[in-house]
Amino acid sequence: MKKRSSWSGHLGFVLAAAASAIGLGNLWRFPANAAGHGGGLFLLIYVAMVALVGVPLLTTEIALGRRTRRSPSRTFRKLNRRWWGVGAMAMLIPAIILPYYCVVGGWVTKYFVASFFGGTDAIDFMSWSGEAESVGMYSLAFLVATVALILLGVRKGIEASNKIMMPALLILTVGIALFVMLRPSCFPGLKYYVLPDISRIGGVGGLGRTVLAAMGQMFFSLSIAMGIMITYGSYVGKSDSIPKASARIAFFDTLVALLAGAIIIPSAYAFGGEELAQTGGFGLMFVSLPKVFEAMPFGHVVGAAFFTLVLFAALTSSISMAETVASSICDFTLWSRKKAAIITFVWCIVAGLPSVLSMKALGGCDFLADIILIPVCAFLTCIVVGWVAGPKVVLDEIGEQRPFFRSLYSFFIRYLAPIFIAIVFVSGLLKSV
Repeated sequence: MKKRSSWSGHLGFVLAAAASAIGLGNLWRFPANAAGHGGGLFLLIYVAMVALVGVPLLTTEIALGRRTRRSPSRTFRKLNRRWWGVGAMAMLIPAIILPYYCVVGGWVTKYFVASFFGGTDAIDFMSWSGEAESVGMYSLAFLVATVALILLGVRKGIEASNKIMMPALLILTVGIALFVMLRPSCFPGLKYYVLPDISRIGGVGGLGRTVLAAMGQMFFSLSIAMGIMITYGSYVGKSDSIPKASARIAFFDTLVALLAGAIIIPSAYAFGGEELAQTGGFGLMFVSLPKVFEAMPFGHVVGAAFFTLVLFAALTSSISMAETVASSICDFTLWSRKKAAIITFVWCIVAGLPSVLSMKALGGCDFLADIILIPVCAFLTCIVVGWVAGPKVVLDEIGEQRPFFRSLYSFFIRYLAPIFIAIVFVSGLLKSV
């Protein structure tokens, strides 16, 4: 058996895993959730969910990867042969997301280029079908960059690129956030974002919706149940502390999400009011924000820096998904990384074509992955670890011997996490009906 690749050290792993978690959802979904669910109240609940639920789930997946030294498809097979399908589902999720994510990455690349040469106001985002050829070319460029980096390998490609992009992403986020927060016109929007506002959630029922929104955002923001953390965990050295790494990954992901909100909500609120501040998705990122930047002092510079940030966030996430797919192909077929990368490349072109031609196809893939498969995979992971293989599999791998924490983790993985995940799954379905 060919020797498994590995990170050069703890820092390389944390930066790569944090960069994977920090994606477009941090930049358009988190701010809209915060604005629409009580501002500071949502922020407090979200941070609590990350600490109580997100970090243990991250620890679980990374520990499973390190224990088995395999990709998701093989990890669950090694835990229990009857539950191999959970690993297959974990591999399927990034295989579904990656093609349409590269299409969105193409739009990001297009705006990145436009922000430096002529501004983004000239781009008609909503004319999707008319822009198909242009979207396709930029998406292809984004895909080529993604596959080229995984072809270089774990250390020379993924780790090396993330050691550049992750610090740059953090610096850009902090810099743009400080610029926005120091603008007098943005101060009311900053208050709207950070101060808890019970009136915005609508009583007890609204509080429940806020908790659900925070839980849903947490699950989808940390790259949980996508096979990514299992794959990245399989490259972690035995001497590295998984709990510490999980906490640091969650910290960086949460920090960028919070700062992204501090960039987007005050800006949108200042130039478009409360309604625009609560807008999420493609419309906010590609239609409203460019107009906001055009209206701001030094807006051209801010817009260029912002879309550089968005490009880095999109690329680091796409790299992690491509690596998960390619790693699974290698484990399943015993083919080389080069062959697996080529197959991943071809798959993304074929499967991504419908999303290039239609936003409806993109939305359908997003619904299947985010609303259906990710919660189901997360739930089944808890069942396998909590009830089939047993919590001891994870606890022994991370070296946790204290009786209190062993009991606490067992309660979490057997009862608390599955209940939370089931609630998120049902609420997501009900919202979509």
